[in-house]
Amino acid sequence: MTRFMGASAAHRPPEDWSRRGEKTRFVLSIFRQAAEPLTTRDIVLELLVERTLDKNDQKLLRIMTKRVGVALRLQRERGVAQCEQGPGSI
Repeated sequence: MTRFMGASAAHRPPEDWSRRGEKTRFVLSIFRQAAEPLTTRDIVLELLVERTLDKNDQKLLRIMTKRVGVALRLQRERGVAQCEQGPGSI
């Protein structure tokens, strides 16, 4: 019997940082500490290093970039974060 494993089942983040809003809080704290504008990829690399995950894992990097991009877009729509147009902007 074959079970379908959707994209959400491919990577389950640890429970201690997968609670609702945890990623957004972390991303906003990175913004507060930043001296210059950051790309989504820069933020993801900080997140992976902070959570001691493998930053060389391309699949994980791609998944987390999409997730952080969505979190940033939602914050931008709420007026919490601003976006500069350019490479890597959302």
